[in-house]
Amino acid sequence: MPSTNVEFVTELMEFSAHGALIQAFVMQALEQYARRVAETDPQALDTPMVSGRAWHGCAVEVRDKLARRLGRTNENQPATAPTQER
Repeated sequence: MPSTNVEFVTELMEFSAHGALIQAFVMQALEQYARRVAETDPQALDTPMVSGRAWHGCAVEVRDKLARRLGRTNENQPATAPTQER
């Protein structure tokens, strides 16, 4: 049976030929992708499978949580995703 995404990422982070360096690599990859998606217009992210607003919201959440964890702040970026009407 294939592993879950959580199990895969945990294994990736804990067992690497490159030791703990893999953790820095994965965190930087998350940070860069989240920043790039957060800077994109949510409508441009729409796909038949995923709402662009939801994908953008995920990116903003990850970007902000990583910024807090890493002690980084950027006054040009909102702390949270824009309010979305329901």
